Amino acid sequence: MSTGLKCGFLILAEVPFFLPPRFESSSHAEVSEGREEEEQWEHQQQLHTQRGSLTIGSNLRPDLYRLPEETSEWAEPGGSSVRLCFAVLYHQDKEQLVVSLLRAANLPAPYQNNTTLVKLQLIPPDDRRHRQAKARCKGSQLQFNDSFVFQVSNNSVGQCTLSMSVYSVDRLKKHHMLGRVLFPLRPSELREAAGKVLWRDLETESDQPLSKHGNIQVSLNYNQSLQRLTVVVLRACGLQCSSNTGVCVQVSLQIHTQVVKMKWTSVARGSEPTFNEKLTFRLHPRQLDASCLSLELQQPATEEPAECRQTTSITAPRSLGIVVIGPFMYARGRELEHWNEMVNKSQELVKQWHGLGAANAIQSSS
Repeated sequence: MSTGLKCGFLILAEVPFFLPPRFESSSHAEVSEGREEEEQWEHQQQLHTQRGSLTIGSNLRPDLYRLPEETSEWAEPGGSSVRLCFAVLYHQDKEQLVVSLLRAANLPAPYQNNTTLVKLQLIPPDDRRHRQAKARCKGSQLQFNDSFVFQVSNNSVGQCTLSMSVYSVDRLKKHHMLGRVLFPLRPSELREAAGKVLWRDLETESDQPLSKHGNIQVSLNYNQSLQRLTVVVLRACGLQCSSNTGVCVQVSLQIHTQVVKMKWTSVARGSEPTFNEKLTFRLHPRQLDASCLSLELQQPATEEPAECRQTTSITAPRSLGIVVIGPFMYARGRELEHWNEMVNKSQELVKQWHGLGAANAIQSSS
C-alpha cells in the first residue's frame, strides 16, 4: 500500500478523496443565513453586505468596498465618548461616494435598551432624502455593517459635508437625538480616509457654547517647520439672520496691534451655514506668542464677488459676530485653550466651537 499527495488529492489504496482548502476570509461570498451575525462579526468582518444600501446608476465594482482587514486598524480609541466607526471612499470615475457605517460605541445607559438609528445625508442636500441604518443589536456597543452610496459630482463633492445623526427610539416611537458626526468631503480629507476605518466622537448641543450672536466651529493647525498657520472654517449656527441671507467669514491674522493679513471664505446662505474652507497664513514661530486670529461673521453688502471684501463700495458688510483666538495676551477660556492645543498638537487639526461676541464689544476690550 502506498500513499501520495498531489494537487490537493490524497491517494490511499486507490480510493481518492478531496481535501477542501481552508478559507481564511471572504469578501462578497454568499453567507449562509443560519450563521450567527455575531460570529460573522467576531471571526470575519463582513463589512459590506449592503443591507439597506442604496445603489444609484450602474452596478458597483467590488473594489469599491475594500477596507483594512487588520483588526488592529479597527481598534477603538480610548475614552468614554459616544462615537461612530465608519469608512468613506469616493470613486471619481463613477462620481459615487461610498459610506460604510460599521459600529457605534459607548452608548449611554438610558438608551441601551432602545432601537438605535443613524440618518445619513449630505450637506448641503441635493435632495430631501436621507439614508437610514438600524443597529443590529442593543447595548452599549452597537453593530451596523451597512453600506450606502451617494451620487455626487467631482465638481461639488468638495463643497459637501457628510452628516451622520444618531437617534434613540423608545417604546413610544419617540426619537431622541444623541448627536451627530460631520465629516467634510474636502479632497485632502478623502485622500486621508481612503482605505482606513475612522472613529469620530458625536457632537452634541452641549458641545456648543451658548451665545446670542451665534457660534462658529473652527479647526486650527500650526506647522512650525513650514511656518504655516492653517485655519479651517467649518460651519456656524444660531446666527441672527434670515435663512436666505448670504454670510461669509473674515479671518484676520494680527501680530501685536497690527493686522498683517485678512482672508475671506466664500459666501454661504442661512443662519446655519456650512463653509468647509481652508485658509493659510505665514507665521514665524517667534511670533506665536504675540499673534492672534480674529474670525468675524459678516453679511456682505453685495454677493457679486466670490469673496466678501470691503472694496470701494459705500456700504460696508454687516457684522454678525466675532471671536478672537490666541495666546494669553489676547484670549481666555475656550479660545486660549484652543490656541494652546493647536501649538501642542502640530500633527493634527484641532477642532473647537466658539461663541461669537458683538464686534464693538470685542474691539473695545482689545
